[in-house]
Amino acid sequence: MFRRFGRLVGGYAFSRLDLRLLFLSVFLSFLGTSVVFPLRLLYAQAHHASPAQIGLMASSFMIAPLLVQLPMGWLVDRWGRVPLLLVGLISHSFLALLYIVLNTPDQLIALRFLEGISVSAFRPAVAAYIADVTPEEHRSEAYGGFAVALNAGMLVGPLIGGVIGQYVGFQAAYAVNFVVEGLAVFLVLGRVHEPVVHQASHDRESQSIPWSSLLTLPLLGAYGAFFAASVSMGILGSLWSIWVHDLGGSYTFIGATFTVFALPQIFFGASAGRAGDRLRRGPILLVSGVIAAVIYASYGFITNLVAIMLLGIVEGIAIVFQTPLAQGLLADASPPEARGRVQGLSGTVAAVGGAAAAFASLPLYHVHRAAPFVIAASAMAIGSLVASVGAAAYSRRRAAREIALAPGLEAS
Repeated sequence: MFRRFGRLVGGYAFSRLDLRLLFLSVFLSFLGTSVVFPLRLLYAQAHHASPAQIGLMASSFMIAPLLVQLPMGWLVDRWGRVPLLLVGLISHSFLALLYIVLNTPDQLIALRFLEGISVSAFRPAVAAYIADVTPEEHRSEAYGGFAVALNAGMLVGPLIGGVIGQYVGFQAAYAVNFVVEGLAVFLVLGRVHEPVVHQASHDRESQSIPWSSLLTLPLLGAYGAFFAASVSMGILGSLWSIWVHDLGGSYTFIGATFTVFALPQIFFGASAGRAGDRLRRGPILLVSGVIAAVIYASYGFITNLVAIMLLGIVEGIAIVFQTPLAQGLLADASPPEARGRVQGLSGTVAAVGGAAAAFASLPLYHVHRAAPFVIAASAMAIGSLVASVGAAAYSRRRAAREIALAPGLEAS
């Protein structure tokens, strides 16, 4: 069934067994995580967490990547992609069980911090693995497949979690989280093997890579894209439900806005990545980013719920191009022996933007409703411009390299 779905949403990304297994494990991981997503704050309230302590739960999860994402990226290069992938999956699944027995407010804050550490091991390992096993001409498409799996899990999980929370209980949702993520571990263990590319690069003592190779213009362009996306998503993620509810939207309507945003990423993620592989990434990143920026700015001034829903659909279509193309650029421009560190640095940059945006969004919203949306729009516009410049620089370097390696060049 998963293979047939893969054929529907993308070609190469789901044509390989190793990638199908990886994407299915990603789907299960995010499915399990998102089962508890709509219940986490209610669970904390039920155990007498104050609003300040609930805020610390969110903050601790965002602070953890700031501290450990870069070291985790180094470990991905040093120890391997699959070992760190398993460390992230196994630790995250067992943390779900701990929520059942460790549920005082202080314990919940500590568990969220540990969750942030486990995610910091998982994500750079997955991203580096995809870069290692896919050829350059299919890399953005493969990252689109990763986005498909992630968003599909995030879309289905909250629906299941809401039913479990209402009819069975909070603790049952965490038990389901553990079981589902355990299935993800089972899929990876012994079935997904360390890429040959990483094994060869590790033999060349990858830890000696200079920092300058992690800060080239194409990589800076990719970092800019991830920083801008994290700022925008940090603002919208912190405000969206409150803002729509303030405008009169019901809880059902709020849930529907998340769904219409996610659907384009599920059905068109791999196709958008394929377009980036076949066409020039720079113009696509710039145009899709500017469209998203215009929509973000519009949110600050419109009050019609139907218009918000329609803009959400267009936003989802624009954003579907951003992540796989930026990930493809990041992977293509990364030294093979330092892909884990590049992913870790990218995650750290994104975490800085997301944390700052999440902390500032509510105070800005209370100053003026439009202020945070205008900031999100500005970040996306600037970030997409920086990304397009980085993508153009990489295209020029790639063309020059191909000319230099062309047969018969010496004879000419």
